[in-house]
Amino acid sequence: MEDAKKYVQRTVRYTILFTLVWFVLWALVPAWKSIVSGLAIGSAVSVYFAVSFARQAQMGAATAARGGKNKPIVPFVSRIAAIAVAVMIANKLSYPNVYALIFALLTYQVVIFVDMFVNRGQQRIPNRKG
Repeated sequence: MEDAKKYVQRTVRYTILFTLVWFVLWALVPAWKSIVSGLAIGSAVSVYFAVSFARQAQMGAATAARGGKNKPIVPFVSRIAAIAVAVMIANKLSYPNVYALIFALLTYQVVIFVDMFVNRGQQRIPNRKG
């Protein structure tokens, strides 16, 4: 359980880091304002997804420990609402690229896959000799 908690914390931390990078680029590189602003907004929503995933994983573990059933309908609806709000913000500002925003919504999933491949060597059981 402690490994899962570290994994989730690491995922949230790296997702926030990517989001900060996009916001800094948005401020520093005005020529790429359209694409980078879409990436920044989408990545900010992805941070919400990562935190929501962490909370849902903790609630699921607690529910499984009690032997109950988990009803994940509320996080799904809130994620769809977050996507709708992000697209509405992009349309209201008129300059963020909506395609970049939708691509950046996958930031935390990409972080999970990269983290899985980077840390897979640590999870292997060492070979026993003799």
